[in-house]
Amino acid sequence: MTWNPLQLKGLSFTGQNKNPAFLEFQNGLNVICGASETGKSFIAEAINFLLGSKDPLRDIPERVGYDQARLVFQSIDERVFTIERSLSGGDFRQLEGNWLLGNPNIEGITLRQKHTQGRDDSLSVCLLSSIGLADKYVRKNKEGNTQSLSFRDIVKLIVIQEDDIIKRKSAIFSGQHITQTAEYSVFKLLLTGVDDSALITHTETQTEIENNRKNNRTKIGFIDEMIEELRSEINEIGISRTEAEAQLLQIQTYSDAQQEIIDQTQRDLNVKIDRRYTVKREVLRFSDRINEINGLLARFDLLKSHYQIDIERLSAIEESGSLFVYLERTSCPLCGAEPNEQHQEEICDGDVESVVYAATAEIAKVEKLSLELDQTMSDLVSECELITTEQNQLEPELQLLNQEIQEITNPLRDARNSFSEIINQSSEMKRVIDLFNRVEQLQEKKSALLTEANKPINNARPQVDLSKSVLDDFAQKIQSLLQAWNFPNSNRVYFDESKKDIVINGKLRSSQGKGLRAITHAAMTIGIMEFCKEWELPHSGFVVLDSPLLAYYAPESDEDSLEGSDLFVRFYEYLANNHEDSQIIILENDHPPSNITGKISSTVFTNNPNQGRYGLFPFIRE
Repeated sequence: MTWNPLQLKGLSFTGQNKNPAFLEFQNGLNVICGASETGKSFIAEAINFLLGSKDPLRDIPERVGYDQARLVFQSIDERVFTIERSLSGGDFRQLEGNWLLGNPNIEGITLRQKHTQGRDDSLSVCLLSSIGLADKYVRKNKEGNTQSLSFRDIVKLIVIQEDDIIKRKSAIFSGQHITQTAEYSVFKLLLTGVDDSALITHTETQTEIENNRKNNRTKIGFIDEMIEELRSEINEIGISRTEAEAQLLQIQTYSDAQQEIIDQTQRDLNVKIDRRYTVKREVLRFSDRINEINGLLARFDLLKSHYQIDIERLSAIEESGSLFVYLERTSCPLCGAEPNEQHQEEICDGDVESVVYAATAEIAKVEKLSLELDQTMSDLVSECELITTEQNQLEPELQLLNQEIQEITNPLRDARNSFSEIINQSSEMKRVIDLFNRVEQLQEKKSALLTEANKPINNARPQVDLSKSVLDDFAQKIQSLLQAWNFPNSNRVYFDESKKDIVINGKLRSSQGKGLRAITHAAMTIGIMEFCKEWELPHSGFVVLDSPLLAYYAPESDEDSLEGSDLFVRFYEYLANNHEDSQIIILENDHPPSNITGKISSTVFTNNPNQGRYGLFPFIRE
């Protein structure tokens, strides 16, 4: 058995009419850091999802519109292949070559999500074969029963998410009591290269044998009934699996084309609706101005009448005053002065000449105002005529737009109704295929129960343990890592076989604060990889760690804090200088030290659309 590492070359998300979201990785240390809520932890979740997790990928707003994810691998012999999976889950497609982006021009191979003993068409077998761990068995219980090694058993030790890195448990275990035996067996397999295929199951008592066989017969009978019910339902539908899959593919192809037509029609409709809104707004503006002009003209007509009345009144004054010049001189009608006592050279209220002069001047002023008013009214009438013409010119376009919108709206509604029917047909075909899948799963379960019932029984209860020398070598590896990072009080490290965890300076690792648990969990994860490399043992060759340096920015207490120490710098320097032929992906908030940026791949998420890279997914402006 030898060291056959895999390397992750990139992670991507694609979707119709969406800009791809992707990250590229290199050998050695990769750091993705920056602001919170930018998708860092989602990267670890996505890698776990693409390594075969059956749990659905977390539904975050940023991934809306994306429907596929890809993970690109490179083996030690430089073979590059891509694993593709729908974000809805299910099986995988393997593509030769790097298809991080773009549309593959090759068929690819379908790989099952579920690892099944005896089958080689699963993602698990594909990845285990690449690292030299195919066809291995691990012990699953104290009786010595074994199970086929799945790559999911390895993932628990190489992809450490934020919630797991701080748990109060051994870094070997997932936290499920019933799986501890299997998980420790996987740990043993990695440290020794020896699996448990040679184990012989402990002999059961006759009563246990009969009870187990009776239970199995009951289960098999129940499974047979379920299979019969499912087959009856399939027969009523009257379609084979091949026909259902072909129809589903045809429906999906047709639905994709219909969706594109609907989207294009909706875009055309939106353009016309926007234009109609613009035209209506312009027509309304013209109407408002015409109403305003009509109101002004009405008021100006009234003002014109007042001007005419003023001119007539002043003309009467002017004409009457002129007659006084030709009249015989008599006593002043105003002051009663006799002609010989009137002072013609002085001005008085009865100065007719002045009154006539003033009336003449006022007439000229009013006539000038009247002319200016006529000009203004003429301008307004011209403007009104121009606006009315422009408004009339817009009316046909508005009517045409209304007609075109109506002509598009009805077919669009019908197309959407038809599309809903297509979706229903697609759902029905998926349901039919699911019936076949359930029959297949039940048959596999039945086969497993029959195998279990026919399994030979013997009397030896095996004791499978790691040798103390191997555990001591592993503990020394962890100690050398912690000391290289300048972890406090790391001068004495050993492996506690009862707790299945390391003890640092007399204190169990899992009993420390969450910040120290995180960094020591990282030490165990990296330590397993380095141990395998030094002893030429199989390992994935890569690890993913989410928030290992939690003690710097979210410690539980002063004792849990590493603030002020140089562990942060020495941690990154060590990883940058000692992992050229393996791969470590770190997801953290803080940026790595500047003195190593030239040796590593560093990606910063700014959470700022105007500066650098916003996050894992492109920023969408609302």
